[in-house]
Amino acid sequence: MSARFFTESEVAERTRISLGTLRRWRLENKGPRYFKFGSLVRYSEDDLAAWENSQPVGGDGSQRIAPMPAKRSVPVHKVSVRR
Repeated sequence: MSARFFTESEVAERTRISLGTLRRWRLENKGPRYFKFGSLVRYSEDDLAAWENSQPVGGDGSQRIAPMPAKRSVPVHKVSVRR
């Protein structure tokens, strides 16, 4: 077991997950396992790596996904004009 621990800021930077999300996940008992040392929150390197490796992955990159069409901000209505 590794004795290295990361701060929540280091975990946020490493995973590209916002601090707010990490904090919310702790309240919801989600996300990577963490330790509390008094008021300090720390994530062990081994637990973080195990959590990262347990996350679902998808696709092999062989299929191209078409971009979504742009949304119109104003609905378009057909208006018939009588002359």
